Amino acid sequence: MSLLQIAWFEYRRRIRSKWFIIGTFGMPILIMGISLVTGFMADASAGLETKQYGLIDETSYFGKKLSQALDLRYADEETPPLDIAVAEGEFSELRNQYDMLVTDNFLDAYFVIPADFRSTAQIRNYSRTSTNIHVYEVLETELKDLLIEDKTQQFQLSPEVIEALFFDIDVTHYDVGATEKREQDELIADYIAPFIFMFLLLIGIFTGGQLLLRAVLEERSSRVIEVLLSTVSYNDLMGGKILGLGLLGLTQSAIYLTLGVVAGHYYDLSLITPIIGLLYFAYFILGYLLYAGIYIGVGALFDSEQEAQQAIQIITFIAIIPALLWTLVIENPNSTLVNVLCYFPPVTPFFMMIKIAVGETTVFQVMSTLIILTISVYGGIRASAKVFRTGILLYGKRVNLTEIMRWIKA
Repeated sequence: MSLLQIAWFEYRRRIRSKWFIIGTFGMPILIMGISLVTGFMADASAGLETKQYGLIDETSYFGKKLSQALDLRYADEETPPLDIAVAEGEFSELRNQYDMLVTDNFLDAYFVIPADFRSTAQIRNYSRTSTNIHVYEVLETELKDLLIEDKTQQFQLSPEVIEALFFDIDVTHYDVGATEKREQDELIADYIAPFIFMFLLLIGIFTGGQLLLRAVLEERSSRVIEVLLSTVSYNDLMGGKILGLGLLGLTQSAIYLTLGVVAGHYYDLSLITPIIGLLYFAYFILGYLLYAGIYIGVGALFDSEQEAQQAIQIITFIAIIPALLWTLVIENPNSTLVNVLCYFPPVTPFFMMIKIAVGETTVFQVMSTLIILTISVYGGIRASAKVFRTGILLYGKRVNLTEIMRWIKA
């Protein structure tokens, strides 16, 4: 049995699995389904309940106006998100009553429009827990409009003057050298696409790594590994498993990128260019090989998956970093922090893929990060091979870091 035979066996066994098919095609369908359902629920206000709020109006003017404005705002909705009961009077006289209504859950919270609202433009909120932020935004918007209307009458300003003073700025986007403006969906795609590329890399690399870890642990715990090593060398066994599951990840990535091309063509969006596709596969291969060496080395040291998972918790933490900082890369692609992270091999593929999708990188940076990754892969695979060769047949023995370092240096 040779390296290629082992690789083909691992690839064929996994790709024919129903779980691979479900995972590969089910994930996009699941994500799309969740997006559509949540969008429908947001539009239809499905499951929305009306929040009950109280309002103490010391001005005896703005509370009534606010109630009318909210009725008009939610006139077309069967279930308005909030309902406000207005009481005119002094806060000091009504406070105990409203505190009790909130404590007894008759009200979610209550607001106070103070007597000096015209000069301070401030209101107060009293609640047991944090009130819905959306409520603040609605009240701020409506009361601002009412205050502007009130000052308009106070200073006897004409509607024409108000219209001239209050307006929105509309930004029209163009590509450099182009004459046709860019549509909103293109701008959204440009913002989301880098995250999608990074997310696909994360899924492909770490899914392949986890499969590799389980494959080694299963064969090790069942002693099948001893039979395999009687017919094949350590290097061929390790290389075959890495290659086979790497091809599985490449297949999955190719499917996703093909779907991306089809979706881009359907919506007339240029999501994936040949250069982006080529660099995606380059960073995927190097990133997978880097983590595959770690996973297969860890798998050779432990007898159970639980112990192995505890040992690679730091790898899980590293995977979270790109997911947390992707907006930083998009908005500040040439910052010092981002450029430093691009040269840190464990996260290089993910941050570089975002920068490439954004279009804020150079040929030198791409080539230099690929070279650094290649060197890291070479060193990592060599170290993992030594750990694999020594540790794969050690059963029931706790191996410490000193021993592992001695194996690597040997």
